[in-house]
Amino acid sequence: MNFFQVFIVVFLLSVVFVFFGGWMLFDFGSRFWLATAACAFLIAVIVYAFIRLEEKVEGLEQRIRELEEKDRHV
Repeated sequence: MNFFQVFIVVFLLSVVFVFFGGWMLFDFGSRFWLATAACAFLIAVIVYAFIRLEEKVEGLEQRIRELEEKDRHV
């Protein structure tokens, strides 16, 4: 999943949140879409970072499995 996909998903979830009453928590004023996009961007950065970390951990786990397999055959 690339960053743009994560941003779009978070943006849509933010719009739904704001539509169903989330606007009462924040004073978006006249810049509703800009404020929602800014919040979605920050959340998307955090989510994307965790997704990348998960991919790196999975890669390391795979490398460890391969090294253990080599070690068993030696």
